[in-house]
Amino acid sequence: MILGKEDLSQYNSAKSPWFNVATNGKVDIGIEQGHIQKIGLASEGMYKIVDEWLNSFHGLTKEQRENLIKKLEK
Repeated sequence: MILGKEDLSQYNSAKSPWFNVATNGKVDIGIEQGHIQKIGLASEGMYKIVDEWLNSFHGLTKEQRENLIKKLEK
């Protein structure tokens, strides 16, 4: 999935950043479509990022936060 401008911080310098979530929970993040270099996260790495993000001011709307909670309850 390609990330749009609205998904990125003002400090983004990647040309066309993307991510892919595999069925096993692993996540790949890249700076440009077709660029072979990427960051690969195991489920534990993704958990650490989300946990740290949620402990900060995450900027979610009430609806977004409620949607995440519903998904975690499944």
